Amino acid sequence: MPPTSSWSHLKRFNDRLDRVLSVVCAVLLTVMVTTIFVQVLARYVFLASTPWSEEIAVYCFIWVVFLGTGLGVRGHAHLVADLLPDTMGPFWDKTLMVFSHGMVTVTALVFLWYGLDYAILGMTRLSFSMGFPMFYIYISLPITGAVMLLFLIERYHALWAGNTAP
Repeated sequence: MPPTSSWSHLKRFNDRLDRVLSVVCAVLLTVMVTTIFVQVLARYVFLASTPWSEEIAVYCFIWVVFLGTGLGVRGHAHLVADLLPDTMGPFWDKTLMVFSHGMVTVTALVFLWYGLDYAILGMTRLSFSMGFPMFYIYISLPITGAVMLLFLIERYHALWAGNTAP
């Protein structure tokens, strides 16, 4: 059995993480749509309001957006402004990719660092209608930062190894 490198371990871990995050996002999106449907049904058919449904939908949306941001980093699926021609040569292509990854790395570090402070602040805050600790919402920021950094490490390795995608 050939020895495995730490990069192959990271890739396998990131593959699993990608699958788990995709399933979590799908479940959260389903919960969000279902609670919105229940809210609309309750309001217009039964003429009653469910105060918890809006909060649940918003919290699910927050988690889907932030976890989806991490997945977008892995899949290189974020918007790109193609202002410069693709034929600038391999040196400039790699330089621009390093710059792009660098900006995403800064964003991930900001999410991680300041998100932890924000999550700690959320331990003392409760949601308005449900009394739910806001920590569970605010912790999405540092988790997203950590996920983005894991996926970026893989991207940097692929870039230096000469691959276009991990």
